[in-house]
Amino acid sequence: MTRPNNHESLSGVRKEGFGGIRVLSDEESSHYAALAQEHLARVRSDINPEYLLPIRAVELDHDEMLLEYARHHRGIPFYRGPRLFIRMKTSGELSDLQTDWAPCQFESEPMDRPPTLIQAPEDASCIRSAYALDVSAVIPFYLFPPRLYDQSGKRVLHGEKLGPWEWIDLRGGSSAKRSASAPIRPLQGRIPVSDSRRPEPLDRDELRRARSAVLDYLLRSTKPRAYRWAFLAGRQRSSFRAANGGFAHVRVYRLVNGLPVLGACLDLYVERRSGKLAAASDELHFRRLRPERFAETLYKPRLAESEAWEKLKRHIRLLPYYVRTGSRTNGIEQASLVWIEESEFVCDAASGRLLRAEIVRV
Repeated sequence: MTRPNNHESLSGVRKEGFGGIRVLSDEESSHYAALAQEHLARVRSDINPEYLLPIRAVELDHDEMLLEYARHHRGIPFYRGPRLFIRMKTSGELSDLQTDWAPCQFESEPMDRPPTLIQAPEDASCIRSAYALDVSAVIPFYLFPPRLYDQSGKRVLHGEKLGPWEWIDLRGGSSAKRSASAPIRPLQGRIPVSDSRRPEPLDRDELRRARSAVLDYLLRSTKPRAYRWAFLAGRQRSSFRAANGGFAHVRVYRLVNGLPVLGACLDLYVERRSGKLAAASDELHFRRLRPERFAETLYKPRLAESEAWEKLKRHIRLLPYYVRTGSRTNGIEQASLVWIEESEFVCDAASGRLLRAEIVRV
């Protein structure tokens, strides 16, 4: 069975530095890890140190140390959580401890090898292309979206996150609704917090009202020139979903050169009953990028999909993880063993280079 190495993109295990933060030496890490266990024994005695998987140990500004841990069970990490963050002063005094750690029962035990039912991907149809502003402000990428399988080897459907797309055609709208002086910006108002119960799916009338509100908002906003708006129109996952508080959440994507720009989406919240737009948030606003200019700098893809596949296919791997299922027994959350097929590399669609990066998560 393949074990995650020191740079495991899914579990988050890493040792390299970033952003000027100093990575602690092995000796320093051991010293502060011992102090962290003492703090845990006093503050969170319910956390067994044997289940901690070291992620990083770094020195922050203001002479503080940060230790980050994930959770594992018999050497197999949890997929995306829980996490434990411990901040200490140089002296070792505890500054802060944050975690989403909770009791957990395991529905299945580790397996020595993956199920034989899982077959390796065979052709380029399984890769996707996109811009990803978290990785690069200009480069398009080819990537292999992670695929999740249960312990029997049956694929778990999570829906396609990168298509298909429904283009939004604003040309047929009334010119009176379109204004060049009305940029997209956050609206006034707040989305009320609701309970944790899963909201009911949107019915046909609610979808129609939400769609109408979004189109009206886009018509009143600056007409895009270097990009196009699109809805995600997958069978399992789409731009429209029910949100807590009696709202429909609609995510609209910007597409440049036919590719989605991840990190440049527009999120809108519409009242389910009335169809009234309650709030909007543009990811470009938080990145301090001008919507009318950002797309001008994006490189065009030059590499063919088949060429990218030849580069990526040798880096696809299959690893075991535990995931929290969301179900509970006697109030204790359950965790199941799954297998995730993924690649820690993406392919630069402009130059053909392979880069270590994660763009799409299961």
